[in-house]
Amino acid sequence: MKRLVALAVAACISGTAIGADFYPIAGASSSTGGSDLWPASNLIQGPGVGFDAAEPHAKILGGADGNWVTAADAGFPSDYIEQVGQPVLTFDLGSDVALNEISVWGYAATNSNGASEFTLKFSTAAEGAGGGSASAGPFALAGDLTLGTNDDTSRQSFSYDMVTARYVEMTITDNFFNAPGDGSVAGSIAGGDRAGLGEVAFQQVPEPSSVILALLGSLALMRFRKR
Repeated sequence: MKRLVALAVAACISGTAIGADFYPIAGASSSTGGSDLWPASNLIQGPGVGFDAAEPHAKILGGADGNWVTAADAGFPSDYIEQVGQPVLTFDLGSDVALNEISVWGYAATNSNGASEFTLKFSTAAEGAGGGSASAGPFALAGDLTLGTNDDTSRQSFSYDMVTARYVEMTITDNFFNAPGDGSVAGSIAGGDRAGLGEVAFQQVPEPSSVILALLGSLALMRFRKR
């Protein structure tokens, strides 16, 4: 019986039994919005549009309609982060919610402009955007820094300690730039003169009652199968 309980708890926590639910995001903006090639609003198109609503939530919308990316302010080839600085994305969830996870989808597999590392800062509605002190990271996205390649399809999930927040600031601290950035290094791809992402989402933290119901349901199913 103890083993059944442990298995049921693990299934509920991992979310594999019931799938992932995501908070709606009221708005997204970037510190570079005045010159962005593609807008930050592309990052919050959500399940069924930006990414598949079904597991494993692969990205389904890309390019100009599905990605955010800065301008190439320092020209090509160059390292955007080194030459221009670290862009900051701000996500407004509309109200204070419990958070302990962020899902991120990469920018593009054909160039090295995708963000490779980021940090997070959280603030409540009362504190206002950028006013909080809670933070998390740095987090590294999947890819090969020596080649500049990155994953632009898979959901990449990052966990952190539970916080309550309305606003989440994401600072892009690095991209996949590989000097000199023109693709002349054997096996590498050009880029890094911009910074971009494909999609951002926050998995909902289930209410305690929901976890209990899911646990009981899992236990009942396991006992039925055992019989």
